[in-house]
Amino acid sequence: MTRREGTQGVALVECSNKRKQTYIVRTDVKPNVTEETPNGVTFIEGRFDHKPTMAEVKAFVLEVIDEQVKLKIISGMVWQEKPVWLSVENQLNFAHATAPVTLKIGEDADMTAIYHEFQTAAELEAFNAACNAWKQQCLTDGWQEKDAVNWEAYEKQLA
Repeated sequence: MTRREGTQGVALVECSNKRKQTYIVRTDVKPNVTEETPNGVTFIEGRFDHKPTMAEVKAFVLEVIDEQVKLKIISGMVWQEKPVWLSVENQLNFAHATAPVTLKIGEDADMTAIYHEFQTAAELEAFNAACNAWKQQCLTDGWQEKDAVNWEAYEKQLA
């Protein structure tokens, strides 16, 4: 999976080499407008050494969405204006901590550790509830994105 740049109307499925029968499948097409490319887009593409089946296309597209959801869960949360690193290990550590406790909750852009001192059980519970709500929102967004995929567009281009 590689993020690439192109222009609007880029094919979702394309034979990249007819002799070798290699194919490119694209997903997550998003506008990327600049002065140089007023019709620009970015997308994630996967390469296949054969003409993919619709099942393979679906597996690729859903894998991209799943990876984006995981990344968003891990690195997208902000709590009290502080970035929170929600790796699986941190989620477990946060859930099993007891107050009072100081926890490393994340890192800033310069990779400097960010700590928070939880004085009370209620404060720690509120933090864990926010973590759980963030994770659930990311999952819900991912499910909605999966439900919104236009599979017919892929089927047409595979035909």
